[in-house]
Amino acid sequence: MKISLLTDAPRHNLALMKLSAYHKERGDIIRLNQPLWPADKRYASILFEWNADKFLADEYGGPGYNFEPLGIECRPDYGLYGLDYSLGYTFRYCFRNCQFCKVTRMEKDRRHYSIWDFHNPTFKKICLLNNNTFFDPRWRETFEEIWDADLTMIDENGYDLRLLDDDKADALHRTKWATPLHFAWDRISDESEIIRGLKLLETHHLRTTSNGVYVLIGYDTTREEDLHRCQIIDDHGLTPYPMPYVFNDYTRRFKRFMNLHYYRQAPTIEKAWKEYFH
Repeated sequence: MKISLLTDAPRHNLALMKLSAYHKERGDIIRLNQPLWPADKRYASILFEWNADKFLADEYGGPGYNFEPLGIECRPDYGLYGLDYSLGYTFRYCFRNCQFCKVTRMEKDRRHYSIWDFHNPTFKKICLLNNNTFFDPRWRETFEEIWDADLTMIDENGYDLRLLDDDKADALHRTKWATPLHFAWDRISDESEIIRGLKLLETHHLRTTSNGVYVLIGYDTTREEDLHRCQIIDDHGLTPYPMPYVFNDYTRRFKRFMNLHYYRQAPTIEKAWKEYFH
């Protein structure tokens, strides 16, 4: 059989990687993102809602398509995307239930998994897709497996500063990283917890401008609150990365302004903002 795998995911798609492995074991021919290829069966895994009607397939799934799961549980086909690192979940759920986030509605599985459920032992790097690793009661087991296998971690989703304590910060410091560490500050009401977490990063020698904090903007904060959060992050030695919930004139300008790091030339980010746009 000829199997067509379609997605709008910009980097990789775990569901399609598992489908690819499943069908290749049965001798099927696989093609990725070739919509005109005359396939016998087509799967579409949609990440963004606005792309839900742009794919012609026999089976649909993904966050952009009514949160329907797509695929089968098996080891991924890393060759589909030419990856040289393992990719998967050791814990999928997040208990935050943030209104701006799909995860709690989409992910119902609260089980812990071993990295050996998906890790390719020939790889020396691993990427966890966990939505909130530190909510896993068995989070330390995950890190111990990674340390014992002498793996280097790739950080894509970041870590929750509000859950950070000395043990978790020490685990992050002990781990080898192929990419900078990322954290997030979404709600202004979390300020005290975020600051406590930022101080822990400094105590455990994780304070560096290569590590960053995603800052949700364009949802329920004011411009002054956005500047305030970015300033606190910068004061603690990390780089703020604005993440627009909606794209409008302000969020585009603010994201561009912060990403240019122009603010580092001024005494405060607020002063740099005023000078840059006035």
